[in-house]
Amino acid sequence: MMCLLLALSGAPAVAQPADPPAEAQAPLPLIAFPELVEFVEAPYPPDAEAARIEGEVLLLIVIDETGAVMDAEVIGAAGHGFDEAAVAAVKQMRFTPAADELGPVPVEIEFAYGFSMEGKEVEPEPEAVQAPVNFDGVVQEMGTRRLLSDMAVGVDDGAWSTITDEHGRFELRGLSPGSHQVRISRPGWIAKEVSVVIVDGEVTELAAWIRNESYTPDSAVGVYRREKEEITRRTVTVEEIRRVPGSFGDPVRVVQSLPGAARSPFGTGLLIIRGSNPEDTGVYVEGIRIPFIYHLGGYVSVINPDLIASVDYLPGGYGPQYGRTMGGVIDVSIKEEAPERPRATWSTDLLDSGGLFEGRLGDEGHHHVGVAARRSYIDLVLKPFTELFNGYYVAPKWADYQVRYHYSGFERTKVTALVFGFADSLLVQTPADVAQGTDQDFQGDIATDFGTHRALVKIETQLTPTWSLKVIPSVGYDYSFLGFGGDLTVRLDQYLPELRAEAPWEPNETFQLVPGIDFIWGYGTFDVTFPFNPDSFVGEYDPLAEREEWGYSGEAWAWGPDPYVKAKLRPFGDKDRLLLSPGFRASHVTVVDQYSAWGYDPRFNMRLRVLPGGYLKAATGIYTQPPQPHEGYNIEGSVGIGFERAWSSAIGWDQELGDGWGSVDIEGFYKRMGDLLVLNPDLMDFTTDASWVNEGIGRVYGMEIMARKEHVGNFFGWVSYTLSKSERFDYPERDLDPDESPWDAAAGEGWYLFEADQTHIFVAVAGYDLPWDVGVSGRFQYTTGNPYTDYAGGVYDIDQDFYTPFQSNEYNAQRLPPYVALDLRIDKRFVFKRGSLLTYVDFLNAYRGDNPEFVLYNYDYTESRYIRSLPFIPSPGFELDWTF
Repeated sequence: MMCLLLALSGAPAVAQPADPPAEAQAPLPLIAFPELVEFVEAPYPPDAEAARIEGEVLLLIVIDETGAVMDAEVIGAAGHGFDEAAVAAVKQMRFTPAADELGPVPVEIEFAYGFSMEGKEVEPEPEAVQAPVNFDGVVQEMGTRRLLSDMAVGVDDGAWSTITDEHGRFELRGLSPGSHQVRISRPGWIAKEVSVVIVDGEVTELAAWIRNESYTPDSAVGVYRREKEEITRRTVTVEEIRRVPGSFGDPVRVVQSLPGAARSPFGTGLLIIRGSNPEDTGVYVEGIRIPFIYHLGGYVSVINPDLIASVDYLPGGYGPQYGRTMGGVIDVSIKEEAPERPRATWSTDLLDSGGLFEGRLGDEGHHHVGVAARRSYIDLVLKPFTELFNGYYVAPKWADYQVRYHYSGFERTKVTALVFGFADSLLVQTPADVAQGTDQDFQGDIATDFGTHRALVKIETQLTPTWSLKVIPSVGYDYSFLGFGGDLTVRLDQYLPELRAEAPWEPNETFQLVPGIDFIWGYGTFDVTFPFNPDSFVGEYDPLAEREEWGYSGEAWAWGPDPYVKAKLRPFGDKDRLLLSPGFRASHVTVVDQYSAWGYDPRFNMRLRVLPGGYLKAATGIYTQPPQPHEGYNIEGSVGIGFERAWSSAIGWDQELGDGWGSVDIEGFYKRMGDLLVLNPDLMDFTTDASWVNEGIGRVYGMEIMARKEHVGNFFGWVSYTLSKSERFDYPERDLDPDESPWDAAAGEGWYLFEADQTHIFVAVAGYDLPWDVGVSGRFQYTTGNPYTDYAGGVYDIDQDFYTPFQSNEYNAQRLPPYVALDLRIDKRFVFKRGSLLTYVDFLNAYRGDNPEFVLYNYDYTESRYIRSLPFIPSPGFELDWTF
């Protein structure tokens, strides 16, 4: 009787050879796989049947758009007439056609056709004896020690052949004594040929190590995916991420090279997305909000890259599951499963060193654990460059840890736990010639410390065929400290239990409803000390008043249960033709004895396939954001403030180019902001008066373009360009006539440029694979300089011995010169049986322009100079990956 095995191996859209060359192009992802619908039984070769010989033929078959078999090639021969019989039978079979997003496509698949004597009623001749096994072995992957199944093992051009089982083992019978050539192959691995000697009466064993064509997992920095409703979700694979100079292999770091993300000063990692304030962007780990995603300097994220499964970067148009923010969103997902064999990695570069261990525990391997930690020494590296920073000494330090646990033993439920944290500190020592007069209150070093610790559990279960549930409870602790000159200090501690839960209901393929809740509760304490009473600088200022130390401390309780609901509608039989996604979120925050406010956020996204591979996309919605902790508190009484609000809209076109060329995405956006919090111009007493009022407005508009060449073949890269303008207007109702709308006021009549407004943001990234596992890559960046206010001099206060500057022009009317930089990288990977070693050198700022970060004035504001960005820094590093 016959047995068969159908296995998809990459499922390319066009036929390829069994071992595709490096320059072969990857297909679009399949959304439907071929299924056998018409089986044809091959006649058993008479000679093989008479000798009671069994065999299995491994074929590479081509299935066209209709499901017909167009070609069949033997890649694992069985001999004895099996090969010809299998080819003839398979060519008559029919399959359901494979399909990608553009429709039915031709594919290649591996197909194993087995010939078995089970059920055959042929009496063997008395002298006929089955040949004994005299050649066997095991096939493992180099670097990971993974046992490889479905590898084709052929001897002497297929005279004897078989495939490996699920344990990577194979065996062959009846090989003649003497020397034989063995070839082991499968698409995606580099074929291996070895010589073996068969000795009569003995079993020859072979332990074969096969090298993978790529050792990088295919997780990604997110863009639009079929199961998501957001219209703007840009994808970069991990293989590309590790090759971007200056990213240090960190997927979150690469966000700063994507459209919509402005360049932050000194590469600090401040998330300035589509012209919004840094605090306007929400950062999440598994849907749980955290205060920071980058360590000091913005060089690396606070999560070990090897634990990250994917990063969703959403510059706008995101659904109601994300709230309390008006900017973009970054959501980091953690890998759940550990590899089958325990592995350890160690990485070291110019900035820090860290390690990771992953493995499975228990008899069944259902307990997946991962532990990682990292420590920096960038402060020691930067010390020699102090003179290049005009006498400033900047000493950042950081450390982080993560512990992950996942249980896979339940049939319909997954449980994942994560405990992580980080601690950062920064010391900035200033040169003496920038001191403001002789007043010690305005001199001295700046020191800051902050950190976060979080513990969360994610439980996902399938309740019924149409209902599922995801619950993520968490608890966290955040702290921050700022010290200036030793006498001015601010300390904040907060404790934050959170709960996120969703219960998706999907009764059919055209409709899904997702109710959810994003609940946060908090308790915070703070302590502030000043060397002077700040009330002396407001109201009736007395320059002769004596200084007195002043300070206060307190505590605050806050909570906010945000329910939300979103839906996905696919009204056509072709599910990918039209997607409609309405949603609504009710945001609420209460800070006890301070303020209580509501925000109502309706949102709507849509995506329509207009052309093959071409999608029209649009989004609009309301986004509300509560005050920051320092804005929502005063010593006595209610602050009387509410949410900031934004109406954000976008429309764009996404064109998939096909054949591995990638895609082109263009999008225009407009954001209108109201009720922005600005300093209270009527502030007279810090004890009783609110320091902030909702009397600001803003607007941001522009366009983004991203053209990407997928990492198919030797070359990959992308070009990102953002054109935007971000403006603010403080107190429009006070500055304009009642009949004049501030939205119609021209620039210069109340509107001013946002501090991080950058008209042009251009980034080009490219990489190329050379022979011998060597890769080269580069990143070029051009960014318009930030606005700044020019000062013409200072007015001397003889009583305070202090200069107060006066402007020479409108606020933020001047711009710094543009930022221009080129980073380069070269890397090489060495692969061993039990591990691999990746070595690289990043040449940061191999070319740079003037690249001023800000303007520094002397004590009386009569002279100024630019503080330039980081100098040329060669950064060597390595990553060792070892499997036990």
